[in-house]
Amino acid sequence: MPKPIYPESTPLFPNWDDRRRGEDRLTVMLRDALSHVTEGRVAPTQGADSIGYGLSQFDFRSAIPIEQLLDWTIEQLRNGIVQLTHPRYFGLFNPAPTFPSECADRIVAAFNPQLATSTTSPVAVAIERRLVQAIAQRAGLPDRSEGHFTSGGSEANF
Repeated sequence: MPKPIYPESTPLFPNWDDRRRGEDRLTVMLRDALSHVTEGRVAPTQGADSIGYGLSQFDFRSAIPIEQLLDWTIEQLRNGIVQLTHPRYFGLFNPAPTFPSECADRIVAAFNPQLATSTTSPVAVAIERRLVQAIAQRAGLPDRSEGHFTSGGSEANF
């Protein structure tokens, strides 16, 4: 058993046992939700109005158990987005997420590396630099090519 990070379990910083239970529950919930994607439509079955109503039920004055939030959020995502993992989805700009990318997202969420400077995150900056070089090489671009990853099209365009 790893040494506890936090002596007492809190909703934002649970101890290892509570964290493991939460992560295991989330993994099962995601597996179940994604296994049902192929049974439904590719396009959203509910719109912004119904989501807005659901969101209005959260007043942010008192804590809500994480289990309740996860249940609600996953249900909304099952019905309120284009299902990129559906076998009949053929999108151009939104590829289906892969298992390695899901793992990477969990790792990055846990460590929250900041790529603004190699002083604070030398490993993350080095990984980004190497990946950009490898992509440029595969694309046939010159060795001196540079770039960086962005969180989306708006940031990239800016």
